[in-house]
Amino acid sequence: MSATEATYEDLQYLVETLEATYGRQTRYSTKSAVDQLIATTLSQRTNYADEKKAYDNLLATYGDWAGVAGATVEGIEQCIQTSRWPEIKAPRIKEMLNLILERYGKLDLQFLADMPVDEAQNLLMELPGVGFKTATFVLLFSLRRPALPVDTHVHRVSTRFGILPEKITQAKSHKALLDMLPKDADELLNFHKLLFKHGQRVCTYSRPKCGECVVRERCRYYHRQ
Repeated sequence: MSATEATYEDLQYLVETLEATYGRQTRYSTKSAVDQLIATTLSQRTNYADEKKAYDNLLATYGDWAGVAGATVEGIEQCIQTSRWPEIKAPRIKEMLNLILERYGKLDLQFLADMPVDEAQNLLMELPGVGFKTATFVLLFSLRRPALPVDTHVHRVSTRFGILPEKITQAKSHKALLDMLPKDADELLNFHKLLFKHGQRVCTYSRPKCGECVVRERCRYYHRQ
């Protein structure tokens, strides 16, 4: 999608209005890249509280990620029962940790911060179970690289508001948004978190609270209701 001038104006309005409501978003993750990789894997289709229980239980049981890498799949699965699909995530976690050890000699992905974003992203996506969204979460939140995670909230708010076409896929929306946004990690973090919060609190999947929405004046979805 090529952005028109009107789209840029709408994008600026969306960001500035949400920022006035939620504040500028500046908080990166304190987790290392490997920590974030495991946490994001556990978070898939899982709420934060249950993800955190699974994450904390792994480290409490095995001490560190090297301990998890050496654990049995059954043991890992037992630790992450609060995360959805533990039977799928457990072998993936063990395999990805061991592959990182095999390739790089230690459980440390900090070196990705010094690589071109696309190259770092491709290396992450070579790990079992790591897709586009997980890779961009690690790159932006832990390594502060200019990548843009597009989760369901970001995608929903962008398409409903009208800065993206209604039927664009979540995968294609990543490039379309990057074409419009500054290639700056701080700006991308701010954008992601603002739309995430708005999608979680107001522009929900079912029964969106349009009457409470601060951007409804220029929202395509609102004016169709």
